Amino acid sequence: MKKLLFVLLAAAVLGTLGLLPFRAVDAAKLLPVKTIIVTKSGEEYTVDIGAGVRAVGRSLREALDRLREEVTGEVFLPTAEQVVITEPGDEAVEAVAEETEFRPAAGIYRTPEPFPDAKALGAYLESHPSNVTILDVRAALALGQRPRVPVIRAADGGFRVDDE
Repeated sequence: MKKLLFVLLAAAVLGTLGLLPFRAVDAAKLLPVKTIIVTKSGEEYTVDIGAGVRAVGRSLREALDRLREEVTGEVFLPTAEQVVITEPGDEAVEAVAEETEFRPAAGIYRTPEPFPDAKALGAYLESHPSNVTILDVRAALALGQRPRVPVIRAADGGFRVDDE
């Protein structure tokens, strides 16, 4: 009984000080994200979650932090089903794979399109899920291999997914 009382007292103190590893969020303020578009241009990352909501930073983490600061509501990235990278090199792929805020089971793609429409692209990708996930890319990078990421191309007013 004394142990239970001690645990409850410690939780109350930590909660009051804001030191608990979780926090309460009003569900009405959550902004679930379906498609995330990451663009690396020079030394800057742009994160686009659709509806014209974008943020820029010197790193992917900084861009995500700015996104949270600039958007009214709570951006909820773990709901994203796909992450699309518009940079042809591997640097952005590695940054996305290292970002722990993204869901490991989310599909990952590349595209040569500079700023595709996240909503239209997300609708297409719902019916064409990726066979490569962020977790697959993490595993390949951990083994020192170059990850094979499917490529989305514009085709006949829509999109087409090709293996790399």
